[in-house]
Amino acid sequence: MNAQKKGFTIVELLTVMGVIAILIGLLVPALNQVKDYAKQIQQSAQFHSIETGLEMYKTEFGEYPPSNDNLDEYDPTRNPKLNGADDQFYYTGANKLAEAMVGQDFLGFHPKSQFWSDGRAEVVNPQTGVRAWPRVYNAVNGIPQINETADENVKARGGKAGAPFLELDNANAFRMRDVYTTTPGFNTDSILSPVVLCDEYAKTRIAASGSKKTGMPILYFRARTNFTQQDAEDGLDIANDIYYYYDNYHLMNLGTAEQNPQKHPWCDTGGDLQDILDYQRSIVNQQVYEAAGIKRPYRAGSYLLISAGKDGLYGTADDINNFTRKE
Repeated sequence: MNAQKKGFTIVELLTVMGVIAILIGLLVPALNQVKDYAKQIQQSAQFHSIETGLEMYKTEFGEYPPSNDNLDEYDPTRNPKLNGADDQFYYTGANKLAEAMVGQDFLGFHPKSQFWSDGRAEVVNPQTGVRAWPRVYNAVNGIPQINETADENVKARGGKAGAPFLELDNANAFRMRDVYTTTPGFNTDSILSPVVLCDEYAKTRIAASGSKKTGMPILYFRARTNFTQQDAEDGLDIANDIYYYYDNYHLMNLGTAEQNPQKHPWCDTGGDLQDILDYQRSIVNQQVYEAAGIKRPYRAGSYLLISAGKDGLYGTADDINNFTRKE
């Protein structure tokens, strides 16, 4: 008898290939879920680092950094003034968080800073008593108006520890011009373009300064603890809210950081009632409301950190916050 040839038939090969295809179809979603979960863990770790930095800042300066927008046309009474003049640019909560953690020049927060978009502050020359409004982050040329050399200026950063409150290697800190293709209303100076801390969901973006791989800015809102509620049913009456919607409105209004930006759900109708309601309802603690009838936000005594998540949109289900929502 002739020996039979060993091998697979076409049917057997197709069967094996079909099984492999099915296994791949089952594994790919599972691997994506694992990858997404790993990113969430990374994002939570980044928030923990920021929270540690914020506590160090509070220990040194007595309160958390401010989060109000310096050019808030909806409430001009909240605009900071320097020598009788208003700031000329938007400077939002996200920008102030980044300045507090790493400084406007990435060398650390300058204790003389008054959170102006161009880095100015009112200072007094200790020798002459003359008041000046220099850029306190002018570390290269020094600040002769306040009798500081460049070296002294650098050494002043970060507070008592002598370093940024957040390690730059882990901060994901970028200038806004490295994230967005355009930033109308913000300072566009190449040196003083506002800084933001970006989340862990990095994508390659064609920004104003070229191709960069960045996440979306982390939103920061400081609680206004003199108020007691977040009135989610009356979105236009926000003056007495614990968290003020417009603190990051102008940054959200830039849309996603893509060449063809999408509007964020919290900012897709121009700051109108529905946008404000969507924002407020997302941060109100439903358990407290059901138990006591009081519209209290999560972390009513401190601050909120908000990442846009995987989809790059603020106000969607995959947002990551420094609180855990319970539906």
